[in-house]
Amino acid sequence: MSQFDPRADKLLRLNAALDDELDAAHRLDLDREIAQDPHAAAALQRLSVVSDAVRRHAPREAAPASLRASVAALGSPRPAARRAYFPIGAALAAGLAIGVTGPLVLGPSRGGDPVMASLTGDFARAELSGHTYDIASSDRHVVKPWLATRAPLGVEAVDLADKGYPLAGGRVAVVGATPLPTLVYQRREHWIAVTELPLSLEKAEATPQAGTLDGFRSLRWRDRERGYVAVSDIDSEELSAFVAVFRAAIGVNGSETH
Repeated sequence: MSQFDPRADKLLRLNAALDDELDAAHRLDLDREIAQDPHAAAALQRLSVVSDAVRRHAPREAAPASLRASVAALGSPRPAARRAYFPIGAALAAGLAIGVTGPLVLGPSRGGDPVMASLTGDFARAELSGHTYDIASSDRHVVKPWLATRAPLGVEAVDLADKGYPLAGGRVAVVGATPLPTLVYQRREHWIAVTELPLSLEKAEATPQAGTLDGFRSLRWRDRERGYVAVSDIDSEELSAFVAVFRAAIGVNGSETH
């Protein structure tokens, strides 16, 4: 039997509350917990922001042509004896057609950097699902080789715990068809994802370029022959401070940190 995880349980209940899936008694219990737990209140706020962002930027695929044809056929004249049943069938089929969608994808903002927007979407999905990392470890000697076997880049995993940004783990982000190594750091109750980019995607300047999408902030920059994008829901000043610490740790003007 798997061990009960209170944090995962609370995250599930927070998501259920956002989707109005809790009955009155359970919602009241959760509201009491939130009132006494500022971390839970902050988590609910973050999930609400992510959920709103996904709803606004989630293009839905059209229903298959065969299904559209079936729905259209339901509107055709039928014998009078059965006509009374068709409005209900049409309504159900129309509801089904609306519900047939592809996966939710947070798309790039118009005129923005598509790589930054894609990685912001990746961050948003991770926040919403609670799947912040694929491997949970504060040991860079564990995270770095794990990522190296799953992405074609050798990420520079650095320990920033003494600077207030402990390493929490890593995950693989995907831009286009390219898997990219992503380090996940923690800042209080917030997460910061740092993704390394291959030269084929790298067009950034050495000076970090900022982006914002639905409350999520990102910075893109290049150090030597490596490109990076950092994404978080912390404010711009804090994200800039983190990037400065990260760049100093990997040695912008020096040798690579091992």
